[in-house]
Amino acid sequence: RQVFWRRWLFRLGFRNFLASIPDTPTIVISRESFSGMMLGYKGNRLRPRRRYAPMAVPLAREIIRELRRRFGPDVEIEFLYTTRDGDTLLKSTWGHVLRTSPLRLDYPQFRTAFGDEPDLAAEAAEIARAIAPVPVHVAPLEKYGPHPFGPAKAVLELLDLPEQIESELRPASRNNPGQSDALSRIFLEMNRGKLRGRSLYSAKEELAMAERPAGRRRKPKYRKTV
Repeated sequence: RQVFWRRWLFRLGFRNFLASIPDTPTIVISRESFSGMMLGYKGNRLRPRRRYAPMAVPLAREIIRELRRRFGPDVEIEFLYTTRDGDTLLKSTWGHVLRTSPLRLDYPQFRTAFGDEPDLAAEAAEIARAIAPVPVHVAPLEKYGPHPFGPAKAVLELLDLPEQIESELRPASRNNPGQSDALSRIFLEMNRGKLRGRSLYSAKEELAMAERPAGRRRKPKYRKTV
Protein backbone atom coordinates (compact mmCIF):
# COMPACT_ATOMS: atom_id res chain seq x y z
CA ARG A 1 0.00 0.00 0.00
CA GLN A 2 1.35 3.37 -1.02
CA VAL A 3 1.74 5.13 2.31
CA PHE A 4 4.79 7.20 3.11
CA TRP A 5 6.18 4.95 5.82
CA ARG A 6 6.03 1.82 3.63
CA ARG A 7 7.86 3.71 0.91
CA TRP A 8 10.43 4.82 3.47
CA LEU A 9 10.87 1.23 4.69
CA PHE A 10 11.39 0.04 1.12
CA ARG A 11 13.96 2.77 0.52
CA LEU A 12 15.82 1.88 3.70
CA GLY A 13 15.75 -1.86 2.99
CA PHE A 14 16.93 -1.42 -0.59
CA ARG A 15 19.65 0.99 0.53
CA ASN A 16 20.94 -1.55 3.06
CA PHE A 17 20.90 -4.26 0.40
CA LEU A 18 22.91 -2.15 -2.03
CA ALA A 19 25.44 -1.42 0.69
CA SER A 20 26.00 -5.17 1.08
CA ILE A 21 26.91 -5.92 -2.54
CA PRO A 22 30.35 -5.33 -4.09
CA ASP A 23 31.29 -2.81 -6.76
CA THR A 24 31.30 -4.81 -10.00
CA PRO A 25 31.00 -3.65 -13.62
CA THR A 26 27.60 -5.32 -14.11
CA ILE A 27 24.96 -6.11 -11.50
CA VAL A 28 21.67 -7.92 -12.14
CA ILE A 29 18.92 -7.47 -9.56
CA SER A 30 15.88 -9.65 -10.16
CA ARG A 31 12.82 -9.60 -7.92
CA GLU A 32 9.18 -9.99 -8.92
CA SER A 33 7.89 -7.80 -6.10
CA PHE A 34 9.80 -4.81 -7.52
CA SER A 35 6.87 -4.63 -9.95
CA GLY A 36 4.44 -4.22 -7.08
CA MET A 37 1.70 -6.42 -5.69
CA MET A 38 0.39 -9.34 -7.73
CA LEU A 39 -2.93 -8.74 -9.45
CA GLY A 40 -5.91 -9.95 -7.49
CA TYR A 41 -4.52 -9.18 -4.05
CA LYS A 42 -6.26 -6.46 -2.08
CA GLY A 43 -4.48 -3.13 -1.93
CA ASN A 44 -5.60 0.36 -0.96
CA ARG A 45 -9.18 0.51 0.35
CA LEU A 46 -9.18 -3.31 0.20
CA ARG A 47 -9.83 -3.28 -3.54
CA PRO A 48 -8.23 -6.04 -5.64
CA ARG A 49 -5.22 -4.89 -7.63
CA ARG A 50 -5.96 -4.76 -11.36
CA ARG A 51 -2.81 -3.02 -12.58
CA TYR A 52 0.93 -2.99 -11.91
CA ALA A 53 2.00 0.45 -13.13
CA PRO A 54 0.57 2.51 -10.23
CA MET A 55 2.92 0.67 -7.86
CA ALA A 56 5.70 -0.18 -10.30
CA VAL A 57 6.39 3.46 -11.18
CA PRO A 58 7.09 4.73 -7.62
CA LEU A 59 9.08 1.55 -6.92
CA ALA A 60 11.17 2.10 -10.05
CA ARG A 61 11.83 5.72 -9.05
CA GLU A 62 12.98 4.62 -5.60
CA ILE A 63 15.25 1.99 -7.18
CA ILE A 64 16.76 4.55 -9.54
CA ARG A 65 17.30 7.04 -6.74
CA GLU A 66 19.08 4.48 -4.53
CA LEU A 67 21.19 3.05 -7.35
CA ARG A 68 22.45 6.55 -8.15
CA ARG A 69 23.08 7.21 -4.49
CA ARG A 70 25.10 3.99 -4.19
CA PHE A 71 26.99 3.94 -7.49
CA GLY A 72 27.01 7.59 -8.55
CA PRO A 73 24.86 9.78 -10.79
CA ASP A 74 26.37 8.35 -13.98
CA VAL A 75 25.53 4.71 -13.25
CA GLU A 76 23.85 3.00 -16.23
CA ILE A 77 20.45 1.62 -15.24
CA GLU A 78 18.14 -0.52 -17.36
CA PHE A 79 14.82 -2.12 -16.42
CA LEU A 80 13.49 -5.40 -17.78
CA TYR A 81 9.86 -6.42 -17.31
CA THR A 82 8.44 -9.77 -18.36
CA THR A 83 4.91 -9.74 -19.77
CA ARG A 84 2.28 -12.36 -20.38
CA ASP A 85 -0.91 -12.77 -22.38
CA GLY A 86 -3.85 -11.39 -20.41
CA ASP A 87 -5.98 -14.54 -20.30
CA THR A 88 -3.19 -16.92 -19.26
CA LEU A 89 -1.94 -14.29 -16.80
CA LEU A 90 -5.32 -14.12 -15.06
CA LYS A 91 -5.67 -17.91 -14.93
CA SER A 92 -2.22 -18.21 -13.37
CA THR A 93 -2.87 -15.31 -11.01
CA TRP A 94 -6.17 -16.80 -9.86
CA GLY A 95 -4.45 -20.06 -8.99
CA HIS A 96 -1.72 -18.30 -7.03
CA VAL A 97 -4.05 -15.97 -5.13
CA LEU A 98 -6.33 -18.93 -4.43
CA ARG A 99 -3.43 -20.81 -2.84
CA THR A 100 -1.94 -17.95 -0.84
CA SER A 101 -5.05 -16.08 0.31
CA PRO A 102 -8.63 -16.89 1.43
CA LEU A 103 -10.05 -16.03 -2.02
CA ARG A 104 -13.55 -17.46 -2.43
CA LEU A 105 -14.17 -16.64 -6.10
CA ASP A 106 -14.05 -19.37 -8.72
CA TYR A 107 -12.21 -18.52 -11.92
CA PRO A 108 -15.25 -17.26 -13.92
CA GLN A 109 -16.14 -14.94 -11.03
CA PHE A 110 -12.53 -13.81 -10.67
CA ARG A 111 -12.26 -13.23 -14.42
CA THR A 112 -15.49 -11.21 -14.51
CA ALA A 113 -14.27 -8.99 -11.67
CA PHE A 114 -11.36 -7.84 -13.84
CA GLY A 115 -13.42 -6.75 -16.82
CA ASP A 116 -10.97 -6.24 -19.67
CA GLU A 117 -7.88 -8.44 -19.84
CA PRO A 118 -4.75 -6.86 -18.35
CA ASP A 119 -2.36 -5.46 -20.97
CA LEU A 120 1.10 -5.79 -19.45
CA ALA A 121 2.82 -4.49 -22.57
CA ALA A 122 0.82 -1.26 -22.29
CA GLU A 123 1.66 -1.03 -18.59
CA ALA A 124 5.37 -1.49 -19.34
CA ALA A 125 5.10 1.33 -21.88
CA GLU A 126 3.47 3.50 -19.20
CA ILE A 127 6.32 2.75 -16.80
CA ALA A 128 8.85 3.54 -19.53
CA ARG A 129 7.30 6.96 -20.10
CA ALA A 130 7.28 7.69 -16.37
CA ILE A 131 10.96 6.86 -15.76
CA ALA A 132 12.42 8.04 -19.09
CA PRO A 133 15.20 8.39 -20.13
CA VAL A 134 16.06 5.21 -18.17
CA PRO A 135 15.63 2.39 -20.74
CA VAL A 136 12.86 -0.16 -20.24
CA HIS A 137 12.94 -3.55 -21.97
CA VAL A 138 10.04 -5.97 -22.35
CA ALA A 139 10.35 -9.76 -22.52
CA PRO A 140 7.11 -11.58 -23.48
CA LEU A 141 6.84 -14.87 -21.62
CA GLU A 142 5.36 -16.44 -24.75
CA LYS A 143 8.71 -15.86 -26.44
CA TYR A 144 11.15 -16.59 -23.64
CA GLY A 145 9.25 -19.14 -21.56
CA PRO A 146 9.99 -22.10 -23.87
CA HIS A 147 13.74 -21.29 -24.00
CA PRO A 148 16.03 -23.65 -22.03
CA PHE A 149 17.03 -20.69 -19.84
CA GLY A 150 13.46 -19.43 -19.51
CA PRO A 151 12.98 -15.68 -18.99
CA ALA A 152 16.63 -15.45 -17.91
CA LYS A 153 17.46 -15.59 -21.61
CA ALA A 154 16.21 -12.00 -21.89
CA VAL A 155 18.68 -10.99 -19.18
CA LEU A 156 21.52 -12.79 -20.97
CA GLU A 157 20.68 -10.87 -24.15
CA LEU A 158 20.93 -7.57 -22.29
CA LEU A 159 24.28 -8.63 -20.86
CA ASP A 160 25.49 -9.43 -24.38
CA LEU A 161 26.98 -12.64 -23.00
CA PRO A 162 29.46 -14.34 -25.38
CA GLU A 163 28.03 -17.47 -27.01
CA GLN A 164 30.83 -19.61 -25.65
CA ILE A 165 30.00 -18.69 -22.06
CA GLU A 166 26.27 -19.06 -22.63
CA SER A 167 26.79 -22.54 -24.12
CA GLU A 168 28.37 -23.64 -20.84
CA LEU A 169 25.36 -22.63 -18.74
CA ARG A 170 22.99 -25.29 -17.50
CA PRO A 171 19.32 -25.07 -18.58
CA ALA A 172 17.00 -23.68 -15.94
CA SER A 173 14.63 -25.96 -14.08
CA ARG A 174 10.99 -24.96 -13.81
CA ASN A 175 10.29 -23.47 -10.39
CA ASN A 176 7.08 -22.52 -8.61
CA PRO A 177 4.69 -24.18 -11.09
CA GLY A 178 0.99 -23.60 -10.61
CA GLN A 179 -1.10 -26.31 -9.00
CA SER A 180 -3.35 -28.63 -10.98
CA ASP A 181 -6.97 -27.76 -11.73
CA ALA A 182 -8.05 -30.50 -9.33
CA LEU A 183 -6.01 -28.99 -6.50
CA SER A 184 -7.35 -25.52 -7.30
CA ARG A 185 -10.87 -26.85 -6.80
CA ILE A 186 -9.82 -28.27 -3.44
CA PHE A 187 -8.29 -24.92 -2.43
CA LEU A 188 -11.52 -23.14 -3.35
CA GLU A 189 -13.52 -25.53 -1.18
CA MET A 190 -11.08 -25.00 1.69
CA ASN A 191 -11.28 -21.21 1.37
CA ARG A 192 -15.06 -21.45 1.54
CA GLY A 193 -14.86 -23.74 4.56
CA LYS A 194 -14.22 -23.16 8.24
CA LEU A 195 -10.41 -22.96 8.34
CA ARG A 196 -8.91 -19.49 8.71
CA GLY A 197 -5.54 -17.76 8.94
CA ARG A 198 -2.42 -19.82 9.51
CA SER A 199 -4.31 -23.11 9.69
CA LEU A 200 -5.82 -22.57 6.25
CA TYR A 201 -2.58 -21.40 4.66
CA SER A 202 -0.50 -24.24 6.13
CA ALA A 203 -3.04 -26.87 5.08
CA LYS A 204 -3.01 -25.62 1.49
CA GLU A 205 0.78 -25.42 1.39
CA GLU A 206 1.04 -29.02 2.57
CA LEU A 207 -1.18 -30.13 -0.31
CA ALA A 208 0.70 -27.97 -2.81
CA MET A 209 4.05 -29.35 -1.65
CA ALA A 210 2.81 -32.93 -1.93
CA GLU A 211 1.79 -32.31 -5.56
CA ARG A 212 5.22 -30.99 -6.60
CA PRO A 213 7.99 -33.29 -7.85
CA ALA A 214 10.18 -34.58 -5.02
CA GLY A 215 13.18 -32.43 -5.97
CA ARG A 216 11.19 -29.20 -5.92
CA ARG A 217 9.40 -29.41 -2.60
CA ARG A 218 9.92 -26.83 0.08
CA LYS A 219 8.76 -26.62 3.65
CA PRO A 220 5.61 -24.49 3.97
CA LYS A 221 6.20 -21.05 5.39
CA TYR A 222 3.30 -19.06 6.73
CA ARG A 223 2.89 -15.62 5.26
CA LYS A 224 0.16 -13.25 6.29
CA THR A 225 -1.93 -12.06 3.34
CA VAL A 226 -4.58 -9.36 3.11
